[in-house]
Amino acid sequence: MELKPEDFEPWVGRKVRVSTLPEPVEITLAQVFRRSPLRGIDVRTPFSLFFESPLDVYLIDAAYDLDCGRGGPHSILITQIQPLQDRRIYEAVFS
Repeated sequence: MELKPEDFEPWVGRKVRVSTLPEPVEITLAQVFRRSPLRGIDVRTPFSLFFESPLDVYLIDAAYDLDCGRGGPHSILITQIQPLQDRRIYEAVFS
């Protein structure tokens, strides 16, 4: 199944369950960001998902099974970007 921005837009502002050990954690889908398509290349519209978590939820850069309840869970590679003072920010890029 090819994932599209529309698959995630209903989940903006909602919690997403991440399969981690020893127990799952929840992060919030903060934003779906659509990127400009590449000219002359017939591929899906590139997009990014931005997630937020409290500072005490630390995820290393890896692929996780994320369950937002719509045809999931989906294995998604997330990377932590510069954390803010009060929360961590993660990004998943789809191109």
